[in-house]
Amino acid sequence: MSKVRVVFFASLRERIGHSEYMTELDAPLSIAELKQQLASELDKGQALLEKGIQASIDFEFARDADLVLKDVNEVAFFPPVTGG
Repeated sequence: MSKVRVVFFASLRERIGHSEYMTELDAPLSIAELKQQLASELDKGQALLEKGIQASIDFEFARDADLVLKDVNEVAFFPPVTGG
């Protein structure tokens, strides 16, 4: 097991009720698996399972299939962004 800092941004932070959260994970696991784990650990974590939720691993954009390895320090989640 390893500990990882999970950060939530923008409206996702407001919906979940946390700006950050420390969790233990059985690495490696995918971003999608981490979303599932957090959805069960956090009262309002189901918001992470909604379509379009984006992630980063140690400040690099990540997709749902990307792996969170045991040496990762931070995973961040944020709502879909639009530009114009």
